[in-house]
Amino acid sequence: MSSDNDIATCDPIKASPPSEEVDVSPPKYSWYHGVFFNATVVGISAFAAPGLWNAMNSVGAGGQQTPYLVMAGNAILFAVMTLTCLTGSMMANRFGLRNSLVVGTVGYVIYSAALYTNNRYGTEWFIYLGSAVCGLSAGIFWATEGTIMLSYPEPEKRGRYLAYWLSYRNSGSILGGIINLAFNYRGRTTGKLDWRTYIVFVVLQCLGPISSLLLTPPEKVVRRNGSRVQLSDRISDLEELKALTRVLFRRDFLLIIPYFVYVTWELPYISAYLSLYFSVRSRALASLVSAISQVATTLAFGAFLDWTGVSLNKRARYGYIVMMILIGGCWIWGVIIQNEYTHHKPALDWDDGGFGRGWALYIFWQINFSLTYNFGFWLIGFLAREPKEIVRYMSIARAAESAGQCISSGISSTSSPLISALGVSFALWGIAVIPAYFVVRQVGVIHIGPEKSTPDSHENDKGLERS
Repeated sequence: MSSDNDIATCDPIKASPPSEEVDVSPPKYSWYHGVFFNATVVGISAFAAPGLWNAMNSVGAGGQQTPYLVMAGNAILFAVMTLTCLTGSMMANRFGLRNSLVVGTVGYVIYSAALYTNNRYGTEWFIYLGSAVCGLSAGIFWATEGTIMLSYPEPEKRGRYLAYWLSYRNSGSILGGIINLAFNYRGRTTGKLDWRTYIVFVVLQCLGPISSLLLTPPEKVVRRNGSRVQLSDRISDLEELKALTRVLFRRDFLLIIPYFVYVTWELPYISAYLSLYFSVRSRALASLVSAISQVATTLAFGAFLDWTGVSLNKRARYGYIVMMILIGGCWIWGVIIQNEYTHHKPALDWDDGGFGRGWALYIFWQINFSLTYNFGFWLIGFLAREPKEIVRYMSIARAAESAGQCISSGISSTSSPLISALGVSFALWGIAVIPAYFVVRQVGVIHIGPEKSTPDSHENDKGLERS
């Protein structure tokens, strides 16, 4: 049996070929070492950490009265995350996925505690410190959770498992929405959440590190079909850095970088939008309804991406096209509403006339975010040429997301008109949509995933340039 040190040096990614020394008999399936159990572990960790973090931010600016201080803190958080996400593959290579997942959940608790002290006592310095610590921790978590959810499941079940995992993350927002609404249902005007809300969040987020300890190391995972997660030996940090750089400068990955920058770019803007124009209780209701909507649409989208009745290439292209048309339509809707709100500066409660148009738009924005998030992970699973590249792709993609959200949070931390922030988000969607499609249309043709690839198949990469 491997020691803990041996486990820490394993990475979820390249199978050793059978030899006389290797037992090639079919491994015995155990629920504790199965994909579903480990997806549940990652899901609970995601529920407790980023899920509840999203719940606090889905009420607008962490539940504070104005968005500016929290957005400044979030800009620091995502600036730090940009760096720590890039080191995600090196962390997993050196310390293993389980240890990385545990460390990755700790910073979220400190961030929530900072929001509590600011809400109740007006403490500002802790917001900046808590944001920085959360950035250090969350960058590792972001890269690790995605790597596990792309490496552990069978390729043909990846879409459903991604949706299952993201449902836990969104369930954090559902519970958070219930908590927000329970403590703040009397808040008919704009303002900040009840301070008791944050105590519940801090306690629940302590589940993250505990849950993460239950993760099965990749070399012990056995899928229902008897196959194992592919592994590879640990390499030096310098070699890992060189491999990371090679992935970064591949043409197909450069084409989808704008997509990953866009994925989280809109979140600071829509958070500021909700906090400035809607009452406390309508914001709490929005956090609950948006989370439920995200769970339903993500599960449906994941089922479509795994639907074998349609070819893989068509699923990729059709799913991407419909998703991007929906997003573009919502941005046009947003221009109309935001222009109106910029001039009239409403403070809308749920029984006010005209409340539904702007409030429903926020729900659709959150659904759009969830769909792009899910599709981006699914796409990465097919771009990787070998299993070990999954964590590298994930690290760079999450760094791009963090960089985008850092800049967007910085913009939203100022008092500049929100119509400007909307315009930048809309423009970035326009920049991202075409280049990413050049890669999406090759899914199932050139990009077939590491578990189906052969060394010769990568000679076909030149076909992307000819097509």
